[in-house]
Order: sequence, then C-alpha cells, then structure tokens
Amino acid sequence: MHAAHAPLTPHSPPLYLSPPGGPAKGRPGSFGKPFRRVTDSLLIANVLFYLAQVGSRQALTVWGAKINAAIAAGEVWRLLTPALLHGNALHLATNNYALASLGPIVERISGHARFGSIYTVSAIAGTAASYVFTKAPSVGASGAIFGVGGALAVFFYRHRSYFGSTSDAVLKALGQSLAINTAMGFAIANVDNWGHAGGLAGGALAAALLGPVLVVDRSGKGGSGSVRDEPALKWFAAAPISLSAK
Repeated sequence: MHAAHAPLTPHSPPLYLSPPGGPAKGRPGSFGKPFRRVTDSLLIANVLFYLAQVGSRQALTVWGAKINAAIAAGEVWRLLTPALLHGNALHLATNNYALASLGPIVERISGHARFGSIYTVSAIAGTAASYVFTKAPSVGASGAIFGVGGALAVFFYRHRSYFGSTSDAVLKALGQSLAINTAMGFAIANVDNWGHAGGLAGGALAAALLGPVLVVDRSGKGGSGSVRDEPALKWFAAAPISLSAK
C-alpha cells in the first residue's frame, strides 16, 4: 500500500502520539497535566535531590557526582546520578527552566515511556562522554536536557516533509540555542562541554532508533487513512491513529 505524504500541522492530533495510542491533551506549559507527568516528576526530583544535597551537607553530592576514579572502581551508578544533582540553586533553576521548556513538547511527541528512555540514555551518554574526555568531577542535568533538544531536532528533521516551514523554524531555533549554549560553555569556567555533547548525541541517537517515525497513509476512500508510528526499535511505538476523509 502506498503511503502518501500529507501535510500536517503542529497542532494536528497525529503529532502528539501517546502510547498506547491517541493524541495527548493539554498545553506544554500546563504543570501537573497527565500528558507531561514524566517531565514534572523529573523537575520535582531535581528539587528534592538538591534539598537533600544541602541537607546532607553535600554527602549526597560526594556519593553521586561524576568522579572518574570512583566510576573506574565500579561505582557505575555515577553514570546516571549526576543528572539528579546540581552545584547550586542557580544551576538547578537554569536546568529546570530548560527542562520545563523542552520536556513537555518531547513527552507529548514521544509518549511517557519513550521520553523517559530518551532522557535516561541522554543522561548516561553525557556522563560517559565526560568520563572519557575530562577528568574533572561534574554534576547536573544539562547533558540529559541537551539530549531532549537533540531528540526534538531529530523529530522535526525527520518529518520536515510533513511540517514544512514549522520544521525549518524549530530546527533554526534549536540550532541558535545550541550555538549560544556552546559559546557560553566555552566562555564560562567549570562547564562540562563534553557532558553536553555526549548528551546531545545520546538523545539524538535514541530518538533516531526509538522514534516517533510517523508514516501518513491517505490512500483510503476520499483521502481517509491513518498515521502509523514505525521506528526502527518498536518498543514504544504508538498505536495507529485513523484519519477521516478530506
């Protein structure tokens, strides 16, 4: 069956696939809405872990930070735990703001489980890159958040034939943000640029493999059809969504 490309808009239901199927409801900025529960859980976890860092007089930081010698000695949890820890309140606020801006969009596009997997892969990839390329200890969710941005870029690049100028605008904005953050990373001391780069690559690769990959089929009578989600790894693929006749 021939899958004809049909134009979509950013607000059409097929964009916001949420396993086991069907469009998610709500606006990206609506804290506490069910469609963004993973994002909100991460935001809350970041705050709680920071309070625990302060309350433990940084004992939690020592336990969970990226410390190369500790990872080499077998403390592999440190590949993930740095994404839950922050150096100070400004660091926390900056990362939570970025996560609150990008997370709900990617979670609506991907669904809860797929978004959580992309975030986790990005966090681990960021720490792994930092482990390989820099000896300095580090903490922060920014590698994971760079990965979320990478996943969003993959989605709109992959579907640029569907979203047209919207894809162009999103990719341009993400590219500008990446350029600004990279420049700031080199201009400001003690920024883990390798962690950012690793997280970005990890998130992009995870999205490339896990999707979503939307295939629009309008071959039915009167232009009816469906939108299918066909990623290379179908673990989190959404159920098809029917499209009515034009």
